[in-house]
Amino acid sequence: YLSIYLSIYLSIYLSIYLSIYLSIMILEVIFVLTMVGTSGMALIRADNCASSETCLATNRMTFPWRSARLPSFIVPEHYHLNIHVDFATQTFKGQVKILIAVTKCSRFIVLHSKNLNICEAFLEAIHTQKNISLQVLQAPKNEQVAFTSNTSLEAGRKYDLTIGYTAPLSTSFSGFYKVFYTTKSGAQRMLAATHFEPTSARKAFPCFDEPHMKALFSVTVVHSQQNYAISNMPMHCPTLVLEGADGLVEDHFLHSLKMSSYLVAFVVSDFASRSAMSTRGIKVSVFAPSEQISQTEHALHIGVKILEFFEEYFQIPYPISKLGMVKFYYHFI
Repeated sequence: YLSIYLSIYLSIYLSIYLSIYLSIMILEVIFVLTMVGTSGMALIRADNCASSETCLATNRMTFPWRSARLPSFIVPEHYHLNIHVDFATQTFKGQVKILIAVTKCSRFIVLHSKNLNICEAFLEAIHTQKNISLQVLQAPKNEQVAFTSNTSLEAGRKYDLTIGYTAPLSTSFSGFYKVFYTTKSGAQRMLAATHFEPTSARKAFPCFDEPHMKALFSVTVVHSQQNYAISNMPMHCPTLVLEGADGLVEDHFLHSLKMSSYLVAFVVSDFASRSAMSTRGIKVSVFAPSEQISQTEHALHIGVKILEFFEEYFQIPYPISKLGMVKFYYHFI
């Protein structure tokens, strides 16, 4: 009788518990859906200027775009990015030329930019090879910069947008940042590296910093001869020594695959490296301070194995001829 009683009791208890639980879950779903609908409306309103002040640029002129998301009628196709890093001043200057396609007539172009001092900007129409004068307006609240023109950009046409700028190297492990390390002899060394995911590419160069706005990237890095630059892609040609530039060299890298801005990466350091080849001929390299390069054997071995595993698992070949890992402090990038 005891077992029958317990069975009946447990059945009743579970039925009541499940009824209450399901009722609560249904109420929670209704509440969440209600909140999503409400917050969705709030987001739509928040994307637009709540006041005239929200729509003003830093120079108090009207900013032409009100949404936190970039307009969809200007599409990036190819970035040519030139970065010159100066370890002495812990700053960098850059110039980016972006090939854009216009799908709707507009008198402005809006990109992302954060903590960049924009020095120059000009636009060239590909079909006429004529320069179009631009006015620069910045809206730090949305981390956006607008380039406005008195001439309307034509739908179906392409243009080259060139922007020159300067900025300090960041200390926050995002954007283009600096890191210091100490050698066994006590000397302090510096390196500069990037970390753009999810929305920090805009801290290193003006760009369309939304993941769906994919494009090709061609990267050039100028640095001192004492250092070494690496990027996503292999080098296009041997390092060029810049004449009359006081020990500066220039590294040109092949253009990337079509990708999001947060995937762009480059590092300037005095690190040593060691490499191994995967079974498909992909060159896998590890970069580390020369005094620690002997400690990277395991990382290199595992890196090759992981690459081969995922190629086999997903049946998708790795699309680039090399893969690099950079070690500093407790981080691999």
